[in-house]
Amino acid sequence: MGISVANFAASRVTASAEGLSLARQFTRCHLARWGLDDVADDAVAVVGELTANAVCHTPAASGGAWLALATSPRTVMCIVRDTSPRIPSPRRADFPQTGGRGLRVVAGLSSLWGWSVEDDGKAVWARIPI
Repeated sequence: MGISVANFAASRVTASAEGLSLARQFTRCHLARWGLDDVADDAVAVVGELTANAVCHTPAASGGAWLALATSPRTVMCIVRDTSPRIPSPRRADFPQTGGRGLRVVAGLSSLWGWSVEDDGKAVWARIPI
């Protein structure tokens, strides 16, 4: 399942409940392999939000997404790449419905998050402090 080398791992995420579950398992497994169990819960929550946004809430959702994890001495970088050029936009805190607050969760659990738009889509990323 995916590609893995020292301090880097990547996997395809399908647009399904099973795909989202596998993305979270992939994250937990690699963080354990890298000895980073203490940040696994935060990273899994961030990956869950970013992958759900990519495969459920973008115009290109049916194509799935790619998840990449990378580590440095101070952070775990979680990156989700999809084919939609639509940039992520956090909803207001007083948004009158349930759900839709995933990017606020990402912002709360990460030291920094952002995105980059490319010719064929975008990458949304978050840094989790170690």
